[in-house]
Amino acid sequence: MQLRLTTIIFICCIGYSSMGQNKPVWSVGSNLYYGGVLRYKPEMPKLKMTDLYGFEAYAIKQTTGTKTWQSRFNFPQVAYSFEYFNYGEPEELGEVYSLATYLDFTANPARKNQLRLNIGTGLVYSTRVFDAVTNPENKAISSKISYILRGTIHYEIQLTEQYYFNLNAAFRHYSNGKLNMPNNGMNFPAVGVGLRYIPKPKEIKYYKDSVSSFDKKIRLNVAFSKAWREVWREDYKHHAYSTSIYASRGISKFNSILLGIDGFLYDKESMYRAHASWANGNPDVPDSYEPDTNGKQVALTAGTEIYLGSMSVLIQGGYYIYKPQKIYDATWYQRYGLKYYPLKNTFLQVMLKSHSRTADMVEFGLGVRI
Repeated sequence: MQLRLTTIIFICCIGYSSMGQNKPVWSVGSNLYYGGVLRYKPEMPKLKMTDLYGFEAYAIKQTTGTKTWQSRFNFPQVAYSFEYFNYGEPEELGEVYSLATYLDFTANPARKNQLRLNIGTGLVYSTRVFDAVTNPENKAISSKISYILRGTIHYEIQLTEQYYFNLNAAFRHYSNGKLNMPNNGMNFPAVGVGLRYIPKPKEIKYYKDSVSSFDKKIRLNVAFSKAWREVWREDYKHHAYSTSIYASRGISKFNSILLGIDGFLYDKESMYRAHASWANGNPDVPDSYEPDTNGKQVALTAGTEIYLGSMSVLIQGGYYIYKPQKIYDATWYQRYGLKYYPLKNTFLQVMLKSHSRTADMVEFGLGVRI
């Protein structure tokens, strides 16, 4: 299962801790959860109720618009969370501990009772992972440290000036982005209840966005990235590289559209192993078949970049115009990522490339915008 937006929001929120003279209102809370795991191996039912349970503890800050992006996204809350889950399968799946951060959105932050949505990411530690000898049934996670994508819809009811009650419907996705194999990923829905407490409540002054203009110039973006990935189970790490050249143009205060070209280069040994695996499992492949080690790919790409101050979220889709590999039938791919601008026109990025629900690699790179 692919990792969607694997590092999105995690670094975003960290970059927005400081506020101006209008001191932020902090609160703390906790939630209890119960759920089940979705299929991570073919012989499983689609949803297995394993008596999965867990809890979450978090600290959350209400933004007030002192940063432009905050008012544009209707003053979301910024949260930092610790979670624990027990899958109810101690020998195969064990337990997980995670640290994450997320943005919590609502249509009207001033209402007492609110329907809210939060989405975020972070890192998760798994106590039990795949091992060909000691734990071969765990096809979900094969590395102790993985990425988490978390999302929760919750309805918050104000009980008093300081206490809020929450009803939660949550979803969690854990994946290592093909850094280790197998990587079917762990996915589970859960329902929960919780309380949030504000130690020092006060009236919040929200600063509205007074900027109506935005950059409409066409910008040239060039980025270079590197990834590490496995092809076989318990394989060594293979290298992959990518280059992206695309034009971007702002269409609103929130985002710009992107159009360009991606180039990928996988090392020959990883292509040899991937083709060998594909041929061994295909009865129509003749015995004389020679694996293709051409690791080059070229694609047209389009997407959008969503601005969160010095951070941005990147969502792209690509269509292959050159892909000689026969190891998968995909003609298109998705890329999700996060960009951070330490300087105005220079950025660092983390990107996930995937084919439908299957992660291909997590890329780490840098680039410039002209």
